[in-house]
This record gives sequence, structure tokens and C-alpha cells, in this order.
Amino acid sequence: MQTLDQLLTRALGMRGRDTLYWLGSGGTDPSSPVASQALPIGKLWPGLPQDQRDMLRPLAEAAGLDLDDPTLVRPACDCSGFVCWALGFPRKASHAASWTSTDGWISTDSIWQDAMGAQGLFVKRTQATPGCLVVYPRIGSGHAQGHVGIVTEVDAAGRPTQVVHCSASNFENAPFDAIKTTDAEVFTWQAKSVFAWCRSVQASAA
Repeated sequence: MQTLDQLLTRALGMRGRDTLYWLGSGGTDPSSPVASQALPIGKLWPGLPQDQRDMLRPLAEAAGLDLDDPTLVRPACDCSGFVCWALGFPRKASHAASWTSTDGWISTDSIWQDAMGAQGLFVKRTQATPGCLVVYPRIGSGHAQGHVGIVTEVDAAGRPTQVVHCSASNFENAPFDAIKTTDAEVFTWQAKSVFAWCRSVQASAA
């Protein structure tokens, strides 16, 4: 179990590391000093679905990456991998639980479903506090993927104002890094978004 300060220090420390967004990457080893993993982008690129290549190519090219170079290797992560690593546990649990998919993976959908239901690991909150997650699922959101981040700042009414998260959209502008702190609008506009506190973090209840 870690403290709130430890969580925020760990999460914010991943900024500025030139991480590339890559779905399914990162967060497998909580003992690693970084959330990302070295990924052989050049070798994996030809096998990606066309819709993913269409989404990622302009972002990568804007950052000066040659996706057609078979030797290209970059540190990569996605939103769930980043959040799980920051919380200090692997994104694949050793057994299925209320906060995982049936095969043990922790994802935006499983985090959201746990917070809205069993609350085994993720407890739903009506207001945001620093250190809580803000998450929406793929299912029912109208998006191809869900998204999750960690709230770092809130206003007096308990509304999130800053969130640190890993996303492809963070890579759209320099500095080209998938992990950034942004305003919370990327989450708050989505009707399915909820706030969730992880039980593994020591903090007083909201």
C-alpha cells in the first residue's frame, strides 16, 4: 500500500520521458522504474489494424518517428498500463476478480465496472479528490476505447481541474510525450466518466 503523496510523485514523474502511446503496452511490472516498456515499433507496425495505423501515423510522423524503419524501438505505454503502474500493481492480476476482466486484465472497462458495482478495489466517489481516478469505459461510451487518468488537482466544488494521463492525443503537440498533465475536459465531457478511489492508496475517505 502506498500513500497519496507517493502515488502522485510516481505518476507525475513519468512526464517528460518521450513515451509513445501504444495500446496494450506498459504497466506489466510495478517494480520497474518506469511505466513504459521498450517496444519494437518498427517490427510491430505492419501487423497493426489499419484503423490504428491511420490514427497513429500522423502523430508519430509529427514527432519525427519513421514508422517504416524496422529497427525503431521506443518506450511505450497506454492509459491503463500507466495507471496500474502508478498504483503499484501489474495490469494483469494473478486471478480474476471484480476489478478485472474474466481473464484477469485490468482495463478501463473493468475499473469502471468495479467502481459502479462490487467496488472490490475501486470505490466510486461523487466528487474528485487528488489521487482518485477518473475513468470512462469503452462499452457504452461511443468510443473505440475507454480512458483513465489520475486526478492531480480539484477546485473547491470537487471538480477535477488537472489530470495526468497517457493518451494518443497528448502526442499531438510538442513536447511529443503520451504522458502529460492536462485539464480535465478530456474526461468530463464524457457522460460515462466516474471518479474512483483505489483501496490500495492510503488516504482519508472523501
